[in-house]
Amino acid sequence: MHVPKTLQDVARQAGVSMKTVSRVVNNEPHVAEDTRHQVLRVIAETGYVPHLQAQRLASGRTRSIALHYPLTDPGLISNEIEMNFITGTAYGAAEEEYFFSLMTGELTHASLLRLCRGAQADGLILMQIALDDWRVELLRENNYPFVMIGRTANNDGLTYIDLDFEAAIVQAYAHLIELGHRRIACLTFSEDWRLRGLGPAMRSLRGIHLAVDRFGIPLIYRECALDVDRAYCAAMQLMAHDSRVTAFVAMHNTIAVGTIRALRDLERSVPEDCSVVGVAIGNEANLVIPPLTAIAFSGHEVGRQAARMLIQQLNGADGTSQQVLVSPKLQTRRSTAPVKSV
Repeated sequence: MHVPKTLQDVARQAGVSMKTVSRVVNNEPHVAEDTRHQVLRVIAETGYVPHLQAQRLASGRTRSIALHYPLTDPGLISNEIEMNFITGTAYGAAEEEYFFSLMTGELTHASLLRLCRGAQADGLILMQIALDDWRVELLRENNYPFVMIGRTANNDGLTYIDLDFEAAIVQAYAHLIELGHRRIACLTFSEDWRLRGLGPAMRSLRGIHLAVDRFGIPLIYRECALDVDRAYCAAMQLMAHDSRVTAFVAMHNTIAVGTIRALRDLERSVPEDCSVVGVAIGNEANLVIPPLTAIAFSGHEVGRQAARMLIQQLNGADGTSQQVLVSPKLQTRRSTAPVKSV
């Protein structure tokens, strides 16, 4: 049998018009069932593969989505936490046969408008969401489909997936309180993130204040960049200021590693002398030595779900916004222990 290479070949072999074949390939209505089955039979028997680029041009859609993840430090692209979000989004797009592109630089109003109007992607996933995020307002004004990994202060009508940072911090402190710790320090996101109003930084600070108020313990925290060396310095400075600290809450795997190195150099073993809990950390918690007790947060699954939420929106779902707030889940490993008796 002749193997069809074009739509015209399929039409000739199935005894129908090219327009009918096109409708079947694009799963459009108004095709008689017998005719649809005949066309599909020819396609199945001959292994014809539709030309995706031609389909995209005909439909006016690119079948691609983009992720805007403006990294404050380009080095973070190699960090497992950050890579998990990216690979998860790419995987979610591939599952639906969508192409995926990544943007890590800062956008301007003009460049975002070009993206909206230039048919570069059918929709956008935003990360590093500020409580008052200009990108969100611009996309809404231009009726451009988007989903957030994170959330703004006012999320009416918006679709997002995010970790409940406040509850995660409180749960991390509660675990340490149960172990008898009362002087608990938190190393959280940088001052720069706070000044920019980024959601993780703002909500983590709220969580710290909620925890110390709930458990009646002193407020001890430092802001630091997502860098092992800077976290090391921050932990050293904090311990110099208050050597009675017996536990740390770390907001990133790099911060946790820097903290553990500082404690080691101070001859404070983990967890015998000082416990450490990580927040919003996935399977990479097992790579820390000792394996890190952590509030689990799968960046891969979050990215995958964000891609699926966006594609559902593009495929004409019911129009209702989806809002997923991931509840914290503590996974106990070997970096926490009961407070050492004096």
